[in-house]
Amino acid sequence: MKYFLTGFLLAFFCFNLVAQPNAEEQLAEKYLQEGEYQSALDLYDKIQRKNPTEALTLKVAECLEKLTRFDEAIKFLDKSQKTAAPSVIYPVLKAELMEKTGDIKGADRQIDEVVTRQLLSQGDFIRVGSYLYQHQKLAWAGQVYLQARKTLRDPYIFSNELGHINAEQGRYEEATLEFLNDYYQNPENLSTANLEILTMVQPPSQIPIEKALLREVDKRQTDLGLRSIVYEYYVQVENFAEAFTQVKAIDRLFKEDGERVFNFAMTMRNNKRYDISNKALDYLIERSRGSSYFFRAHFEKAVNGELQAFEQVPVDVVSIRQAVDSYGKLLDEFGRRPQYFDPIYRRAKLMVFYLNDLPTALRELEEVTSQRQLIKPEEWASATLLEGDILLIQQEYNKAKLLYTAVSDAFKDRQIGAAARFKLAQLAYFKGEFSLADALLGAIKENTSNDISNDAIRLNLIIMDNTGVDTSTTPLRIFANAQLLTYQRRYDESLLVLDSLSKEYPAHSLQDEILWEKANIFLKKNDLNTAERYLDELLTTHSEGIYGDDALYTKARMYDYTRKDPETAMKHYLTFLTRFPGSLYSVEVRKRIRELRAQAKAEGAQ
Repeated sequence: MKYFLTGFLLAFFCFNLVAQPNAEEQLAEKYLQEGEYQSALDLYDKIQRKNPTEALTLKVAECLEKLTRFDEAIKFLDKSQKTAAPSVIYPVLKAELMEKTGDIKGADRQIDEVVTRQLLSQGDFIRVGSYLYQHQKLAWAGQVYLQARKTLRDPYIFSNELGHINAEQGRYEEATLEFLNDYYQNPENLSTANLEILTMVQPPSQIPIEKALLREVDKRQTDLGLRSIVYEYYVQVENFAEAFTQVKAIDRLFKEDGERVFNFAMTMRNNKRYDISNKALDYLIERSRGSSYFFRAHFEKAVNGELQAFEQVPVDVVSIRQAVDSYGKLLDEFGRRPQYFDPIYRRAKLMVFYLNDLPTALRELEEVTSQRQLIKPEEWASATLLEGDILLIQQEYNKAKLLYTAVSDAFKDRQIGAAARFKLAQLAYFKGEFSLADALLGAIKENTSNDISNDAIRLNLIIMDNTGVDTSTTPLRIFANAQLLTYQRRYDESLLVLDSLSKEYPAHSLQDEILWEKANIFLKKNDLNTAERYLDELLTTHSEGIYGDDALYTKARMYDYTRKDPETAMKHYLTFLTRFPGSLYSVEVRKRIRELRAQAKAEGAQ
């Protein structure tokens, strides 16, 4: 017990010896942070005399600096540098203090002295350079790193650091060259150098960055990494024409077999630059007959035509026909084989919903689904659902139901199975079987990962709002029948039913659905003026309903893409953000506003 007590007391005594300075340092730091600089100085000076570390020495100097006792701080640093524990940081801090006294030339001479004579190792250069950079002494930090190259005889060392310093000083050409040096020093740094350069890209920096990149490319024609940075730069600044020039050069020089060009074409599609996307695909078609991209280029070019058609409001039927023809020529050349399911399916879908060529579409789909063992399961399911849609349009309701059910049962836990159940619910709704439709929709709308969940929620709301205990379902049955007629492309019949419904039930809650349905019918009939009239009526009388944002978004896109009136489109887009800030369309609207403003700026500069 005696030895235990002795040991405990000794440990307690030693702990106090260690803990006391720490407590004093914490108190000194507290004084410093609270602006009690003299108290902090007194305590730090006391601790530093007992334990003259670099950290404590710098704290004393900092307190003197805060008290504006610059000359005293300089003398203290000179004295500290002459002790047994000098530091490369002391003379650097001295230069900062000299600068604050107004001795600018003396401060520069001091830094010159430190950099050229006192820094000898890479570690010294790292410490001083980092210290100066953290204190935003960028010119001095740059001087340190440049001297390191001379002293250490390494032309690329500290390239990344010098790149950041030049960038912060607005010297973008020099910064670009330094980030490239980082890549030249170590090719594994390619992605880092690329990211650093692209991060700098802003309107004031574009010309200097481009100048540096092109100058380097002239010197290093066969450097794939450098050329890829140049290509990425042009994509970043949306100079897509020059990006295409670069990606073609890369493909030819390095024999990439079209991979990068194909990816560029897809990037252009995502940016809705179908013209340049098609040029890239044409390049692949002309040069890559033996490659895996030959068929894909043909196919994606047809897809571009299809997507361009959907840019219009209403959909451009002429472009749809051209897309159908393109898919047809592609299949004529390569054959209507199971491995070419995508063009077969896309062509059939366009023929069904936009050209009303049901027999041709059904014949081609049946040919594909008859070879079920040769296609992917989900491809069979998609084709089968489209066959069901054709049968629904042809009023073969039981046959359509059988096909939908087959897919639903075969893919119970898959996305395509949810799509089949939605079609079953929609069929039940069209036939007035609202309870069955509601039950089928309930399982779908709870799964928000399904693409069709929003459609399911919308249809479910229509049913719930119009099938209450005290509510007659007759108006909803009439409206569902009108929607079925619309689905079957029997537009004039649908309009007659909708007109009679409006007259017979003028105060019914379905009025906004009726207006939305009519607007869409006239869009399909390419009667823009009548469609706009119904959109305006909906926005005037039911803007707070579920179709308010749809109506204004459709109207804005109609002026934007079809009427080619960007000024009016912009007005509607801006109004949209004010009236419907929480809409699912908001992200797309903001993106389009930016694009229209950029177009207007470019046209104004010409």
